[in-house]
Amino acid sequence: MPSGSLPCQVLSVQVRCVLSFSEHRAPTFTIEPPNKVIFLNSSGESVHCAALGNPRPSISWVLADGTAAQDLPGLRLALANGTLLFLPFMAENYRQDIHASTYRCVASNLVGKISSRDIRIRAGKCVC
Repeated sequence: MPSGSLPCQVLSVQVRCVLSFSEHRAPTFTIEPPNKVIFLNSSGESVHCAALGNPRPSISWVLADGTAAQDLPGLRLALANGTLLFLPFMAENYRQDIHASTYRCVASNLVGKISSRDIRIRAGKCVC
């Protein structure tokens, strides 16, 4: 659905109008996460997701059941740039619901919503 503006400027006896339209577009992924991410607890991992659209899509992360992947300080953060960050953690802080789970990236705007393929996250313990 097009949107636009019609700014006009009076120049002596002539009227000059500039017509510009911006096409609304549903989101499309420019970076879709891989279907499997494996990392060590000692290193952590970043999972990237990005999309284009008009208006600019917002990126969120959900679990396999569709619930939002909330920030968990010290373990998991969803950054404003679309990155899901798994922070390094002590082996005793391992949580199966976070470190051995399935996630999806969701991009949405006024025109539509898309969801990535399932991303299986697996964190292993470092025996360093």
